Amino acid sequence: MHSHSSNTDVAAQCFLNALLRETQNWEYLPAKTPNEPAQILISLSATQALRVPVNYFSPTHHHQYCFPAQLISTDGSQGEDVDFEKLVSLILANPAVKGKLEDEVIARFKTRVQESHKHTWQAIDLRHDWTQLLRHKPLNFAEAEQALLVGHAFHPAPKSHQPFNETEARRYLPDFASRFPLRWFAVDKAFVGGDSLLIPLRDRLLRFATQSAPELLSHFTDGRWLVPMHPWQVEYLLTQNWCQQLLESGALTDLGEAGAHWLPTSSARSLYSETNSDMIKFSLSVRLTNSVRTLSVTEVKRGMRLARLAHTPRWQELQARYPTMRIMQEDGWVGLCDITGQLQEESLMALRVNLLFATPQTQTNVLVSLTQAAPDGGDSLLVAAVRRLSQRLNLPLAQAARCWLQAYCDCVLLPLFSAEADYGLVLLAHQQNILVEMHEDLPVGLLYRDCQGSAFTEGANEWLAEAGESEAENRFSESQLLRYFPYYLLVNSTLAVTAALGAAGFESEENLMAQVREALLKLRRKAKQTRCLDYVLDSQYWNCKGNFFCYLHDHNENTIADPAIIYFDFNNPFYKEEA
Repeated sequence: MHSHSSNTDVAAQCFLNALLRETQNWEYLPAKTPNEPAQILISLSATQALRVPVNYFSPTHHHQYCFPAQLISTDGSQGEDVDFEKLVSLILANPAVKGKLEDEVIARFKTRVQESHKHTWQAIDLRHDWTQLLRHKPLNFAEAEQALLVGHAFHPAPKSHQPFNETEARRYLPDFASRFPLRWFAVDKAFVGGDSLLIPLRDRLLRFATQSAPELLSHFTDGRWLVPMHPWQVEYLLTQNWCQQLLESGALTDLGEAGAHWLPTSSARSLYSETNSDMIKFSLSVRLTNSVRTLSVTEVKRGMRLARLAHTPRWQELQARYPTMRIMQEDGWVGLCDITGQLQEESLMALRVNLLFATPQTQTNVLVSLTQAAPDGGDSLLVAAVRRLSQRLNLPLAQAARCWLQAYCDCVLLPLFSAEADYGLVLLAHQQNILVEMHEDLPVGLLYRDCQGSAFTEGANEWLAEAGESEAENRFSESQLLRYFPYYLLVNSTLAVTAALGAAGFESEENLMAQVREALLKLRRKAKQTRCLDYVLDSQYWNCKGNFFCYLHDHNENTIADPAIIYFDFNNPFYKEEA
């Protein structure tokens, strides 16, 4: 068990915030006097409750706690401190949480939660320079990708990574600031599947190898191509019959690890190297948060579709309207085929245009790293940036916070809402897919990544037809649009921004959310299709993803028959009752 002196436990915070957002049996007790903390009381039974002191109480559930929690009896007698393990057991023993779940399901959940807690603290302890290194200066892309130590702010086990062992975790996960070379296969081109826009696949792979492992180029011929692989996934693939057959037949040679070192980005299976014009996203047969992270042919084809649309006049119109929003297109993919020519999804990889190739040092930071609660309870990276901004512009902190938020709305929120409202293009921009381009700490642009998270409403029908993409499978009905888009872009991303600034005490979360609401109201007046904006501004509830119960019930989010069941009603903070 981790013994850290501070009262901050970010891993326990993720667990509790996920729980409180999805359950009702708790109450908030504001501080009675200035010297005592406010607290949250979580009812466990008729006679017992947990009392957790609160440093910051958030209207959107981004609470910050002062541990340890205490187990108290409801007759008010003195409580006893409980550690995280005990806290989890007490909560899971509560029938309101446990429901009718089998003991083994609960036990597995408990194990994963404890593992995640341990993993979070292992990384924080190993990266003890985090606070010094990362807070006093702007970060570049690589630093921000590997600054995410906390993981999903509303998840009971954000750092669970089965089946990685500790050595593998240290080597392959971004939390440990790792870098490693790729592993290379030389494969008969008959067994290489894939596609590449604008340049042939062979040339794309040749360029990739030239930039990353020039020492292997003697293995690259017209008939035999070099295919980069994730080293962990290779070990896994080599245990599969189809891959062994390719090896034995001589169609595939394993050349081992070579070349430039790549770093895992915040999503772990997407790798980045400053020296390569592509980033690469692999199938990884590992369970991270709610899903096993293997790619599908459907997903890589989605990337190709979006990349083709980027060559149409309508796209150019959107791009000219929002020149500071760019998309990291996934305009190539590769996979291996078995002896019979069947493509194997576990070997898939998507090639993603590295828009930072020419400028790796710019301050382009993934939003989730900026907003995460700091492991030591101090300033988040966003708050540190706003403090620097206030000094540079000589602004009071409240004004600097509003100034940052306005720039975020202009550069991130409004372009993404317009793409949906005026073009029918839905980009599911959660915090991990939003890269905020900043200049001296102020947002000046957006790089969106993850083209599998793209979809179209009927507003894009004509556009898809013009581009010869009428068969697109990633069509959203109105209910899908309203369920996913506001959750990702508002609940997951934007409310994390307002909460981080609110927690620092710069300005109240309510006032900051009102500022976001204003920006969306203004957009609605000129938007073509307003149903999403209407829903966001006028509906009393939003759909919100319930990671706590999704994970407790052991759903694989990517393959669940009806994803709607893991969503619940979330009070819309923008909702104003008619006077």
